[in-house]
Amino acid sequence: MGAFLVWSLIAFAGLLAVPAVSHTNGQTTFSLMASSMAFVGMAIAQFMAARPPVIEPLFGGLDRIYHLHRRIGICVLVLILIHYFLTPDFKGLSFPSGLNQLAASAGKYAFYALVALLVLSLVKIIPKTRIEIPYHLWRYTHRFIGLLFVLVAFHQMFIKRPYDSTALLAIYLNGFAALGILSYAYTQLLPWLRTRRYEVSDVVRHEGATIISARPKWRALRAKPGQFGFLRVLKTGLREPHPFTIAGIDGDGTVRFAIKPLGDYTQALRDSVAVGDELKLEGGYGRFNHRRGAKKQIWLAGGIGVTPFLAMARHLKGDEGQDIHMVYCVRDRKEAIGLETFEAQAEKLGNFSFVLHDSARDGRLDAAKLAAGSLIDPAEADLWFCGPAPLREAIVKGLKELGKKPLRVEFEQFQFR
Repeated sequence: MGAFLVWSLIAFAGLLAVPAVSHTNGQTTFSLMASSMAFVGMAIAQFMAARPPVIEPLFGGLDRIYHLHRRIGICVLVLILIHYFLTPDFKGLSFPSGLNQLAASAGKYAFYALVALLVLSLVKIIPKTRIEIPYHLWRYTHRFIGLLFVLVAFHQMFIKRPYDSTALLAIYLNGFAALGILSYAYTQLLPWLRTRRYEVSDVVRHEGATIISARPKWRALRAKPGQFGFLRVLKTGLREPHPFTIAGIDGDGTVRFAIKPLGDYTQALRDSVAVGDELKLEGGYGRFNHRRGAKKQIWLAGGIGVTPFLAMARHLKGDEGQDIHMVYCVRDRKEAIGLETFEAQAEKLGNFSFVLHDSARDGRLDAAKLAAGSLIDPAEADLWFCGPAPLREAIVKGLKELGKKPLRVEFEQFQFR
């Protein structure tokens, strides 16, 4: 529903442009349709970047919002290129403002900078090379897109155009200009408005993950089991906020993260984080919570994808009205984390069962093994999955082929960039 609304708002700008510029030629009409739609897309992208929790239910979680945000970026890039190459012809049309030339210059320089930054933000690895654009560089340059939006807003408001400020298109675009600018200003205040200060109380360097526990210094994070938060350590080299699933949250506000060293940042985090370090946390985000699922559920965790299930399992009381069977797939038992929690809950609760799949011992997990070893028929249950996408795709495809397609498959698209 959320995606449909977003694309409708963008398309509506194009529709409003038609009567506003109908007295011009076809090239000008298409050019201004493209520029109007691109502007609304940029404004919505700025709004999404502010991470407003109230709209998460419309999109199914912040992970889906960020994926839509990326698709909007691609759309905006195409539209501004159309606007640039289909140069509008305003010959004979007047605009009562001495700011016209300044607006034209602002639009020109904003165009070149936007194209460069949008390409940089959309491309993770330089084609035909193994060169990956560093996350910190991507994040730093991405912040300038908001400033460029302000320039574009100035451009669209004061550039010579074939309609006046009372036209529905002008009112529509001005409304989105306000939305985009306010959203950008809000994102710059996020570190002060929405973050919580924590202090690291324990660090365990497990073979499968770095387990960090932290207690709040003042206000605690508000998060539900299964949600994720943005974490940054106030320490040289670790100040960039990164999203991690919360592996546990206690009544006193203490939180735990289980982070696998998969890249430069997570490896540096494993090497450097220590008891007493100060953290800034923001969250919780996401809609990965079993309470909104069916009465029968199969939880499938692949590797470090166990973290949301660890948080959810800790909070099971047995009175949820849901039967849950969990399968935790690891390459080797030594990598497994939280086994004591899952095993204790399975022993104590009548509605929760648990199986550890050790691939080194049991072989590769496939749909047939999952269905045969499950106490719940996959065809009668939801499949809640967190782990590598290839494993999810293989399991879902295999279950369909076995005639045991789950009622629905819940997972998060955690690659934000």
